[in-house]
Amino acid sequence: MEEGLGKKILLAGAYSGHAAELRVFLESKAWAVRSADACREILDSVRDWKPDLVLLDILSGTFDPLDLLSELKKNILTENQKIVVFSITPEADLLTGPAPGVKAYLTKPLDFEALKAALLNAAPKPDKNRPVTVLIADSDEEFSELVRMFLESNNYRPVVINDPLRAAAAAKNERPGVILLDILMPKQNGFRLLDELRRETGTAAIPVIVISALRFNNFQERGLLTGLPELIARELPGDLLLSVIEKETGENGLPADGEASKPSRPRVLLADDQTELLLLMKETVEAAGFEVFIASDGREALRVIFETHPDIAVLDYNMPLKDGLTVAQDLKDNPLFAHIPIIICTAYGEKKTKLKGLSMGIDDYLIKPVDTDELVARIRMILKRNKQVLDTNPLSKLPGNPSIQARVEREIRQGSSFAVLYLDLNNFKAFNDIYGFEAGDRVLKATANLLVKLTIRNENSRDFIGHIGGDDFIIITEFGKAEELAGRIAAAFDEISPSFYTREDRERGHIVSTDRQGNIKQFPFLSISIGIVHNTIRPLASFAQVSNIGSELKKAAKGREKSAYIVDRRKD
Repeated sequence: MEEGLGKKILLAGAYSGHAAELRVFLESKAWAVRSADACREILDSVRDWKPDLVLLDILSGTFDPLDLLSELKKNILTENQKIVVFSITPEADLLTGPAPGVKAYLTKPLDFEALKAALLNAAPKPDKNRPVTVLIADSDEEFSELVRMFLESNNYRPVVINDPLRAAAAAKNERPGVILLDILMPKQNGFRLLDELRRETGTAAIPVIVISALRFNNFQERGLLTGLPELIARELPGDLLLSVIEKETGENGLPADGEASKPSRPRVLLADDQTELLLLMKETVEAAGFEVFIASDGREALRVIFETHPDIAVLDYNMPLKDGLTVAQDLKDNPLFAHIPIIICTAYGEKKTKLKGLSMGIDDYLIKPVDTDELVARIRMILKRNKQVLDTNPLSKLPGNPSIQARVEREIRQGSSFAVLYLDLNNFKAFNDIYGFEAGDRVLKATANLLVKLTIRNENSRDFIGHIGGDDFIIITEFGKAEELAGRIAAAFDEISPSFYTREDRERGHIVSTDRQGNIKQFPFLSISIGIVHNTIRPLASFAQVSNIGSELKKAAKGREKSAYIVDRRKD
């Protein structure tokens, strides 16, 4: 394409054979596109061609993408280059597809309880007399050490391999009961290693659990591994890619006043029952540029967190009413607050205390008496490391598919009665066609807010809300609350639905658009269909089973004229 007609996009990496498809797609938008597959070639192109955006294939086998990012940051001419991590790989389905090729796929920061459950599902339960060997293939030495400590405390025999090129040979020699594998390591593509293990007779049957900072078939505004926007998917999601490019290259322009908005100060919750220490920490942290909220006991801490939604919580271990770890567990169990990083301040240095916290997802420990300068440094480090690294939908900010699957599977394992509400908007495509995607996004945000408002009534709620994608949502709740909640959601959505339309369309009571077959027809206003899956009549054995039943029920509920719900009452 002739340059100068539009934005300049550099494709950095081979894109696993999808470069041609991606190039055609980008050039159809009148953008100039170049490709570079070697590290030096990419660096030269960034310096000399000065692209508006680099699309970096982080799964490229032709260079180490992390080394490339490091080199770009070292050079004053390239340090401010805008980059989006964008990888197309059908192999993503090995981890998150309908028939995954691994025993489990866990994401960093690691939930150690989820790891424990995955290990028990993959291999026999160990004991002191019969330890199970676990091979850890991960180039991150600090992370590997935490996992090693956890495994040893649970009667496993860990074998740590930080050199990825030794992982296959170690698996052949050790014949472990389970392999913990990071899918992205320097000089080694994890998918190729998986394939090598499967082709070797001696290692083909060894179960593999993938633990990775990468989120597959998912978009993150700031990925954990790179801090850059990350999209790693099985197929090319064109609309999402375009929106990310437009955002990163500034095609939507500056704010209305022509000036960049001032960033809000990060919010910090400090909770400690020692008043003098609490006020000293508050003064120091505020002076460092943070907005600070305080609490003097565990219950107050939960209330303040519910009201203020802080970016990080610093909790004293030994507080009245609820200790720090109990507050942390309450936060991790609540989908609205599970993402908040937590620092525990404690006078206890025992290994068991730290392991318990690690298994809950505690981010850091500080030993009392607290050095306030160290506290500020730790807060800054954790916020930088954890900023927007969660499995969240970028539009609604609700948990996405990996978290949804993990929560459903947890409910199944626990065996108590529960219900899953599958929610789907009716006539959403017709609305989008007439009013545009921006208006459609407003509908999705409003729907997400409505679901949160009606479902999560206070800080003690244990209900879960997730965004499957598009106009599909999910709620997990107690069975006894499910039908009443579905009724309230249906009624409330019908109340707000007309507000999405123009006055003329409200007076008509419908819009005219085309259906998926291209037929012109009238469409009623947006409504919501809800299918309620539960385990009180028949057992639920898998996430796939729950999803299939939910899809059937949603489809049946769509036959109603307005918002409606259907409860599964079948016994088989």
